Amino acid sequence: MVYGLMANLLYGTGMRLMDCVRLRIKDVDLERGEIMIRSGKGAKDRVTMLPQHHSFEAHLLDSGYNISTVQELLGHKDVQTTMIYTHVLNKGGKGVVSPLDR
Repeated sequence: MVYGLMANLLYGTGMRLMDCVRLRIKDVDLERGEIMIRSGKGAKDRVTMLPQHHSFEAHLLDSGYNISTVQELLGHKDVQTTMIYTHVLNKGGKGVVSPLDR
């Protein structure tokens, strides 16, 4: 499962292998749909898009399902937690759509 996620991130974001290995949770911005790659090639930081492909919640919401239904399916106690995923539907990564999402 971990290797599959890494492979999808490599393909869907344009990350290099070592970028993916060094990725930290705090480098992933779900609200903006972006991933910050730190000290990448040439020791430079850059921002890339976060694919929506492995986001079950985003696909349900994008398909028009009621947020209460999604909340129930995910087992969230508070709808505010589920509403975090509505921000994922906004285009991040400078408005670029990941090839993984096509």
